[in-house]
Amino acid sequence: MTALGAEEKGGGPEIVVKDVVKFYGQYHALRGVSLEVPRGAFQCLIGPSGSGKSTLLHIIGGVDKPTSGEVYVAGVRLNDMSDDQLAEFRNKNVGFVFQFFYLIPRMTVLENVELPLILRGVPRDKRREMALEALRMVGLGHIDPKKKPTQLSGGEQQRVAIARAIVARPRILLADEPTGNLDSATAKVVMDTFVKLKKELGITIVMVTHNMELLTYCDRYARMRDGQIIEEKILNATP
Repeated sequence: MTALGAEEKGGGPEIVVKDVVKFYGQYHALRGVSLEVPRGAFQCLIGPSGSGKSTLLHIIGGVDKPTSGEVYVAGVRLNDMSDDQLAEFRNKNVGFVFQFFYLIPRMTVLENVELPLILRGVPRDKRREMALEALRMVGLGHIDPKKKPTQLSGGEQQRVAIARAIVARPRILLADEPTGNLDSATAKVVMDTFVKLKKELGITIVMVTHNMELLTYCDRYARMRDGQIIEEKILNATP
């Protein structure tokens, strides 16, 4: 049964990774990784640099392909998809947040958030409405959307990046060290935003971090070392 089949019967996993191996040339990045993430869960991937966390995240997001093994996301098997099919799948189902905000400096905050909707061909008025709603959802409804990103604090810029990631209402949000460039107080605001989005949108979140303090926000974690998952733990039951 595929992940979709399980989900149609209720409660199936949103993400299924089976025996995934990844080589980059001679470098063995992932060594038979298996992981299941329930729909609506906040999953953390933890471990030292070089443990394979980001590689696994990129494979789940369809940015990279496994050397072997199977990957199912939102009920779809990613292995056999072409690059164009993967790009379309990501645009419809997956939002990304990174350590560096990757906002376009010459564009306004509103224009940055609208970008995924332009790729979808959403009409201008609808784009604006959806972008403003996304900004409200991340606690930035009070800012002038005509500002440029450089006029905002680091924490505000990261929340703009989160608004851009969720503006098209993806099923899955993937975050790679999203608080890595932020102080602890600002990091708390960003993490509270993730938890709020999980509750309000029912979105599934997978976050890579090396900061053990952030585990208090997660429902479950998988600890990685040398391309393998060496420990898994459920912290909170997924609704």
